[in-house]
Amino acid sequence: MVAALLAAILGAGCAGTTGGAGGIDAAIDLPSTRAIAGDFNSIAVTDISCNERTEACAKSHATKGDACLRLAIEQPQSASAQDAKMRRLLDCAETGYRKALALQPQKNAPSRVSYHGGLLLTLSERRNRLDDVRDKKLDRENEKLLMAARDARREVPGSALGFLYGASAHVYRATLSPQGRSRCSDLRQAELMLQRSPPPPRELMEEQRRISSLVQRTLRSNGCPRISRV
Repeated sequence: MVAALLAAILGAGCAGTTGGAGGIDAAIDLPSTRAIAGDFNSIAVTDISCNERTEACAKSHATKGDACLRLAIEQPQSASAQDAKMRRLLDCAETGYRKALALQPQKNAPSRVSYHGGLLLTLSERRNRLDDVRDKKLDRENEKLLMAARDARREVPGSALGFLYGASAHVYRATLSPQGRSRCSDLRQAELMLQRSPPPPRELMEEQRRISSLVQRTLRSNGCPRISRV
């Protein structure tokens, strides 16, 4: 689904993962126009000294973030976020996108959709590669994803990415609770987020349907009471 996500981000903002790249993640295509094909290793180790609040400076940090994220996604499925190389690449990508968002001077710049999408994909990739560690660390990484999705909904409300990643993170947090009604609150929040989401790009429509179906099945299997509307 990473290929589709990359296409969704390109179309929305840059026209001019369970482990690995799965779920919403596979629907985001990394902006290949920002990097020279096959030169991601060189870009990933480039020192970006620019810190001015300009479009060019923001883009340079995002370019490095793109390269680091692509290299991280290309690591074997068995590579954990605990692995030194994987951790370094994901840290690099996260830093790049956060700096890009902080330095982009225009609040309504189309590139913000791409930067938020890259950050969400990075945080999702990190969490998904921690499936073999204790719940506390998983919970912490999932909370970071929830907060980033919240920021994306606030800053780019016309994009479905913040809503879909937010819904996915709420479903994930529900699974960290004991089976039963303790999961219902997060599942209801995921349901509400999907209802409030703007229409997703074509590349994400199937993923939206998949998450929605998962939420409804999990609500039923955990005996969550129906919400009565007056």
